[in-house]
Amino acid sequence: MRTFLTILATVLCLSVYARKEQNKPNPLGTIYPAEWTTYKDAVTGLDIKVLTDTTSNDSYIYQTDPMWSADQRFLLFRSSVRAGGEQRQGQFFLMEVATGRMLQITEGEHGSVFMANRTNHIFINRRVDVLGKRNKPTGEQMWNLYRMDIDALWNDALAGKVKSSDNYEQFLASMPMNDSILGRPGGWCISSEDDFAYIVVERKGTEEERQQMVAQAFIPEGNQPVKIKPSLGGVRKINLRTGEVSIVVNTLFKVGHIQASRFVNDEILFCNETGGDAHQRIWFVRADGSDFRPVYKETPLDWVTHETFQTKDHVYFNVLGFQDRLRKQASGIMRINLRNGDVECLGNVELEGSPINPNPMLNGRGFWHCNSTRDGRYAAGDTFAGNIYIINVATGERTLIATDCRMKPDHAHPHFSPDGRYLLFQSGHFTDGNRLNLMMVDLKQVMK
Repeated sequence: MRTFLTILATVLCLSVYARKEQNKPNPLGTIYPAEWTTYKDAVTGLDIKVLTDTTSNDSYIYQTDPMWSADQRFLLFRSSVRAGGEQRQGQFFLMEVATGRMLQITEGEHGSVFMANRTNHIFINRRVDVLGKRNKPTGEQMWNLYRMDIDALWNDALAGKVKSSDNYEQFLASMPMNDSILGRPGGWCISSEDDFAYIVVERKGTEEERQQMVAQAFIPEGNQPVKIKPSLGGVRKINLRTGEVSIVVNTLFKVGHIQASRFVNDEILFCNETGGDAHQRIWFVRADGSDFRPVYKETPLDWVTHETFQTKDHVYFNVLGFQDRLRKQASGIMRINLRNGDVECLGNVELEGSPINPNPMLNGRGFWHCNSTRDGRYAAGDTFAGNIYIINVATGERTLIATDCRMKPDHAHPHFSPDGRYLLFQSGHFTDGNRLNLMMVDLKQVMK
């Protein structure tokens, strides 16, 4: 009997150990094999490559940020499951485009990452405790920015000689997490020459500013949501060569969706973030604080969303048309010329729902997010029904590319490869909207 109990105890211990090992996070430099499969869209008939399997919840970086390495060898994405363990925020990965192999480039706690524009590097931010006497935390934190050499990490991973993260990262700059003048840092981006970081902040400001903020805050009409309360905001700049932090601009609204032009080094775009509509959503400023202005001057019938730099001179955005009151003027994917203010409507769709998952509540809603090739020849948009189109900007011709993306647990967010050949998006198609797969379509199938 004792022998049986001893064996049983040993089995139970091994079982507990196995579960712990299964939940143990995978380390920096872990390489994962390719998971590619293909399927034919039931409506468009196009071949769609599925880059990641359905057991992990994978997503692309937000469509306003670069996702490809400078040499176009790697594609950046995040996963909340793939790294193993109980990951609160998930980890970041690179996929080698030619082979589909994946490399884990973060581990443990971190903030967000940003792909360098000119070199094969990744920028990473972390909150770091300020240490006092005897290296004890003081309760204060700093916002630190680092640069990682992804070529060095990839080569060491292939050789099975991955070192600690300190061997691949270089500390660049630091900013207080709660400074009375600079504010509290949040979202950020990197300039096109990789020499400055632009950072969104929330700040307390003066009593006069707070009163102005309340007086100017967006008041919704009908069922327009305001999901985020107004707050004083601004943009800060860090010189990545010297570490100097300076103020670009202060605002009387919460700043979101900050992005740097990939063509002009000192141009910055951001929005008045309410989580829904705004009186005036899109704003522009130069890195020295000059030329601070609204980009597209809105009317009460304009519900503007998801702006993005696309060409040297153009910003693309969506004007929503999913409510009856919004359909009394033009809606759809728009582009505006930053130099002279000219606005063009590139097109909209009378939404048909999804042939795979018809839902009358989705009819007539139109495009939700947009993007374009860097040469401006083609635009892309996803719809409330989870369908993806491309638009020939010169002719206005719309081509349906993919259907039934489900738009959950996140939106499709279509975007083009730097050369314009591939359209990438994320989709809950295979999991009934429970997890996301990364998808890619070779547009040679439809481009003339």
